[in-house]
Amino acid sequence: MSEKEEKEKYELEKIRMKKLKALMEAQKRNQTSQEKVTSVWEKVDYILRALMMPDAYTYLNYLKTNEPQIYQQIINELITPDVIQNLDYLLAAITQGGGVSRRIPKDVIIYLERQAKGIKSKIQVKQGDGDMMDLGSYLSK
Repeated sequence: MSEKEEKEKYELEKIRMKKLKALMEAQKRNQTSQEKVTSVWEKVDYILRALMMPDAYTYLNYLKTNEPQIYQQIINELITPDVIQNLDYLLAAITQGGGVSRRIPKDVIIYLERQAKGIKSKIQVKQGDGDMMDLGSYLSK
């Protein structure tokens, strides 16, 4: 083989390797993009998981399966149209920032559940002989 043929063979092999490397990188990018969150509700779920304490997220999922109407009202309260429009920005901020500093506790979810159910808080006071009365009546006496 002449020196010229060897050089051409070497150059062809370099081009093949570059194309193979580019193809492998494209496959890797495609696979990671498929693994990333794609649908809007998957993004919302990812954001909720990042913003909520684990017990609050678990409780919200409990409501999702057992009381779907209450769950939907809570989601409507937490996820406003502005949040939906800025999903990608929020995802980028969470992933680049490594999470959030303050997370939503379970108490907030319980409060929103009580609001959705129309339950008002009522403080009961026990009088000396065992009678229970609400705080407002007790203080007005």
